[in-house]
Amino acid sequence: MTAKRQRKSIARELPPVGTTMTATCKGQAYSAEIVEAKELTSGRGVKYDDQVFKSLSAAGKAVTGHPTNGWAFWRSAGESQEQQEG
Repeated sequence: MTAKRQRKSIARELPPVGTTMTATCKGQAYSAEIVEAKELTSGRGVKYDDQVFKSLSAAGKAVTGHPTNGWAFWRSAGESQEQQEG
């Protein structure tokens, strides 16, 4: 009998408040902003389309319509593709 492997949870904090995030999906550009959100336990949220989401993944799902890795989907506005991959 083998033991079931447990997934490790990676704690990732959102970027600082005021950071603009950008993404491209199906040729269309999207942007979101990191904002203060006192109602969330982290104190920060991702504002996209006049809604505040608790994570980059939740905001990415609002754009794509399906579960998305928010850290791969969104980029900091001044960050290039090479910086993300490197």
